Amino acid sequence: MFSLKPPRPTFRSYLLPPPQTDDKINSEPKIKKLEPVLLPGEIVVNEVNFVRKCIATDTSQYDLWGKLVCSNFKISFITDDPMPLQKFHYRNLLLGEHDVPLTCIEQIVTVNDHKRKQKVLGPNQKLKFNPTELIIYCKDFRIVRFRFDESGPESAKKVCLAIAHYSQPTDLQLLFAFEYVGKKYHNSANKINGIPSGGGSGAAGGSSQKTPLFETYSISNPKKQMSGKLRN
Repeated sequence: MFSLKPPRPTFRSYLLPPPQTDDKINSEPKIKKLEPVLLPGEIVVNEVNFVRKCIATDTSQYDLWGKLVCSNFKISFITDDPMPLQKFHYRNLLLGEHDVPLTCIEQIVTVNDHKRKQKVLGPNQKLKFNPTELIIYCKDFRIVRFRFDESGPESAKKVCLAIAHYSQPTDLQLLFAFEYVGKKYHNSANKINGIPSGGGSGAAGGSSQKTPLFETYSISNPKKQMSGKLRN
């Protein structure tokens, strides 16, 4: 007599997980491999990955993803994404497209959206909350905004404190410009601005280091020379 119980299925289907796209696989290593362009004597103080730079105020459609780096000379936002809505392109010999010199920073504001807190950061101050946004007001009337939604909270806090510390030093001599010039141009007591005090103009006179620093009085006066020529 046959059993009316239906037979158990013996077929099994093994489905492979959907393949990941190259963008998803390579996005994290690509951002971590981004490195800033540094000047001689410039060092990286702190950095944070997966930072979003806000381009438009009313939408996040044009935001850029990258790495935010603070050095002893500038803050740099490094990204592989092209700049949207850009009609022209300019190049600076010292600064990149997303660089802001520390001496150009007027005010630093940190914001936490969840706790509805914000604080104006000064030198040697503590930050009691993890920032979700960093707003930088520049002396050239720029306002630069960064979001830390995908960044580590502690890393975001450290880079904000580093920017506040190095952009507002207690002594102006601690700025990168003074420190670098001091090493390059004042390495000898017999030199003024990298040129021997005798005023030589040949190879021994340091022709490659004739940057005027306006630290000493110059004997030559263009107005006196011009007036002498007119009298003759």
